[in-house]
Amino acid sequence: MSERAVVLVAVAGAESEPFWEGVRRLLPSDAAVELFHVIDEAPAWELGMQFARRPGHPRPPDFDARVRDVEGRGSTVILERAAAALGQPAATAVRRGRPEQEIVARARELSASLVVVAARPGDVRTPAAPHSLGHVSRFVVDHAPCPVLLVRV
Repeated sequence: MSERAVVLVAVAGAESEPFWEGVRRLLPSDAAVELFHVIDEAPAWELGMQFARRPGHPRPPDFDARVRDVEGRGSTVILERAAAALGQPAATAVRRGRPEQEIVARARELSASLVVVAARPGDVRTPAAPHSLGHVSRFVVDHAPCPVLLVRV
């Protein structure tokens, strides 16, 4: 008896319906799927640094908590939409950090059989060339402990 495939689908929130059509078509029917979203902490850090650059405009005391709350609610919406688009049962998980590193780390933790990522987030198809992959998908392709399925749309 073969083990059930574990598929990690990295979700950024910009995936289009053609992306999900490709995922649904290519996923093994009996796979255990996890939809995985990473909250990139760099934008919040940069936003916080804006206060340091503007003397006389103090950082609100609850700034970090408010940002984390908004990011958490955004992740919930992204994963709910992804689950609806996938159209089959899937676990969900959220992490904070550098998306490319967290995706690879999660694939290792799950002993994933496959990682699915968009070649470049968004709806615009980039011609095959050195820049047809975003930095996240390039890192995942180079460092994942298992095969990576790039879905181009």
